[in-house]
Amino acid sequence: MIQSQFQTKVQILKTNNAKEYFNSSLNTYCLNQDIIYISSCVNTPQQNGVTERKNRHLLEVARSLMLSTHVPKKFWGEAVLTATYLINRMSSKVLNFRTPSQVLPQAFPHTKLLSSLDPKVFGCLVFVHIHHKGKLDSASLKCIL
Repeated sequence: MIQSQFQTKVQILKTNNAKEYFNSSLNTYCLNQDIIYISSCVNTPQQNGVTERKNRHLLEVARSLMLSTHVPKKFWGEAVLTATYLINRMSSKVLNFRTPSQVLPQAFPHTKLLSSLDPKVFGCLVFVHIHHKGKLDSASLKCIL
């Protein structure tokens, strides 16, 4: 995906010391693609500083979305996706008060990853149309966005 959409090559793959990354197929792939593979030391989350901070930021936004809208915990995945969507559309001092959604097309003008959909209210009530079987059956299903 990185090569086809951004027309660039992965040069370094850095992971935490999780065991799922240590297998012969990943090592062989990295060697064949000339990718430098680096892992952090055991029990040192401080070596993953940027990742740990971003993970904490995503979870804090997701938690606040869920608590403010009283959405059940089983929808945590949707909350994290919504948090990611919102964070990518918020300005940042690091990006000179531009949004990641504004910076990415400038850096990679040929990419079509971003949508222009307006954000919807997380946790709001929505009605999904149901193709009903009879005249007296319900025409919609009450759901949470």
